[in-house]
Amino acid sequence: MKNRKMIALTMVLCMAMASIMGCSSSRNTSSSDDSSKDTTATASGDTASGEDNAGTADTSEATDAPASSDSAKTIKIGAMPADSNISFFQELAKGMEQAGKDYGVTVDIQYTKRAIEKELSLTETFISQKYDGLILETVDSDAITGCLQKAKDAGIPMVAVDTVPNKTELAASTVTSDNYAGGKAAGELIKKLLPNGGKVLMTKFKYSSVAMDDRYKGFEDAIKDSNITLVDAVEQDGTREDTINKITPLLTKYSDLAGVFCSQGDPAIGCLSAVNTAGLQSKVKVLSYDIEDEVAAAIASDTALVGGVTQFPYAMGYMSVVQCLKAINGEQTDSVVKIPVLAVTKDNIEEFKNDPTAFLEKNSDFKLLTVEK
Repeated sequence: MKNRKMIALTMVLCMAMASIMGCSSSRNTSSSDDSSKDTTATASGDTASGEDNAGTADTSEATDAPASSDSAKTIKIGAMPADSNISFFQELAKGMEQAGKDYGVTVDIQYTKRAIEKELSLTETFISQKYDGLILETVDSDAITGCLQKAKDAGIPMVAVDTVPNKTELAASTVTSDNYAGGKAAGELIKKLLPNGGKVLMTKFKYSSVAMDDRYKGFEDAIKDSNITLVDAVEQDGTREDTINKITPLLTKYSDLAGVFCSQGDPAIGCLSAVNTAGLQSKVKVLSYDIEDEVAAAIASDTALVGGVTQFPYAMGYMSVVQCLKAINGEQTDSVVKIPVLAVTKDNIEEFKNDPTAFLEKNSDFKLLTVEK
């Protein structure tokens, strides 16, 4: 009997030990799972810092679309175009919004109203609200430095779009137009439109802008040693109203003027108005850098605004989100993306108006990095 009791007791003890070992093993497995989750979350946080990814990561070629994942749906990007009243910036914002939809990320559009103080305050707000990435279309190549530095200090990648910063190394990427080539294309176009040569004016933007400087230089280089003479350049604030006020007296001063190259779209409309008011629409040809809706309509309607060169703000906005998402994901970014600038006249204005992105892809080597479906 005693032997039977001893055997029973031994069996109970063995079963108890097995149960204890099983619980211990279960707790260790659970701890390992928790540790794995923590590691994943930490890695995600490190990736979102966006520090020094441009040209360094080897997870993806810079020309590829960013990797997509389920977690991308929670990513928030704060995007800051300049002016909601101008169609160029409206198209820029549309491109940003569409890229957000395509890649499953939230893109919060907040216009800066071309105010440097607003650029800074919005940047600070987005940082304080822990957005994953930022995009800024600045009014000034110098002024953006403060915003870029704040974002970098916070470990949040910021992409510059349209206007090139003086310190591009602070940006995760800069998405812009090939402005020198665009200015040169405008110079070549005005030589074709004025085969007998003549005197021309050029409008300039009053703020510091690397992009604008490239446009001016491209235009001046194109007309150098030709029968086109640049007699004056007028600074304006980027609005049609200011351009009208600045151009009007020069139309009287240079009575034999043959053309005006406007380095922005809205000033081109202002210049057209001044030329019409002066009754010079048959004598002065106006060219625009940017073919916005009103500019396109004027070109199609046989006005003094006879053509120009066009940027592609929709593509620019779209690609700024692509580059920002790459930086957030820890993928390699392009330090500078230059989108082609193409000439437009009455001969191809309808094709351009029907589908600007298709026009861009047909007439250049550029391709939009859309999501494969």
